[in-house]
Amino acid sequence: MVTKRILWVSIIVSMIVGGVAGFAIDKYGMRNDDSHFGKRRYINYLTKELSLTQTQQKQLDSIISYAHPKFQAIRKKFNADLQSQMDSTRKMINTILSSEQQNKFQLVLGQMKSNSDNH
Repeated sequence: MVTKRILWVSIIVSMIVGGVAGFAIDKYGMRNDDSHFGKRRYINYLTKELSLTQTQQKQLDSIISYAHPKFQAIRKKFNADLQSQMDSTRKMINTILSSEQQNKFQLVLGQMKSNSDNH
């Protein structure tokens, strides 16, 4: 009984953490396809908020240019780890479902993905 409870709690927690992490990355992360705009926007924001001089702006630009590939590598690994955990959790869920429920679960997952793609 305790083992099933632990399994259910870990599944639910994994799904919640995965959903929140995915949302946060999508909403607040620097977009790979828009990295120049994100970088420029970030520099402009800090320039305004911190009253940076021209020299500081150039230094900030260099720092951001240096760090950006490192952030991309971390994001790529994080996304791969997150996807792996989500796949593992889905497989665990499938083990407790009947064939009919497994089919419905696949439909539900498809609907969830469709909804997240639309936001």
